[in-house]
Amino acid sequence: MRANMLDSINENDQTITAAERVYRILRKKIVLSEFVPGKRLARRKLAEMTGVSQIPVLEAMKRLEQEGLIEYKPRWGCVVATQTPDKVRDLYALREAIECQVVRILAVGISATRLKELADMASEIDRIRESGEAGDQAAEFHNLFHVTMAEYTGCPSLVEPLKRVNLFWLLYKSIGTARRKVTYTPGWHTKLVNSIRTGNPEIAEQTMREHVNGAYQTLMQALVEDGTLD
Repeated sequence: MRANMLDSINENDQTITAAERVYRILRKKIVLSEFVPGKRLARRKLAEMTGVSQIPVLEAMKRLEQEGLIEYKPRWGCVVATQTPDKVRDLYALREAIECQVVRILAVGISATRLKELADMASEIDRIRESGEAGDQAAEFHNLFHVTMAEYTGCPSLVEPLKRVNLFWLLYKSIGTARRKVTYTPGWHTKLVNSIRTGNPEIAEQTMREHVNGAYQTLMQALVEDGTLD
């Protein structure tokens, strides 16, 4: 089983640069909703908090802005990114396009070893979801599953955009509320892997499309009800 994605943002790694360390600290605080959407991010205060000069903070903030985690507002400065219905719709259109292509490629080219690894991950995700153990770690593991599938296509151009799309799932505490409102179909992620196992790209694509669209509809409804969307 692959390591949890939070391991990749460990800010205590002594081998990284100051800018990378600040980036990891800020990214984790955003992902875990310690910095909520709309929160203003002042460079001076962030420098004091992380114990570095403002230059590494500026570098880290530029990277976070490129990833869509923070945004610049005139006369106000940088804030943690907020979402609008149009942004969510746009992100899900991209996710659907990427993930449907991913499973098409895997259906005709994945090795038995990698398919077994995906099956094990899917089984664990289904177990967690169906047991109600939702939370930050569960969401990270779910995202890791989807990113792993993209990585197994051997097409880097599919991986990085998917990572950026998946980041916004972790921006809001209300996403946790959305997850709690979902009644999960038993064995859904196992069904997704089994669709790849058929070797038929049409079946795999249709199954993934249902998966993404179901998540999109549930998320939009929950975020509107919670008043999270602008």
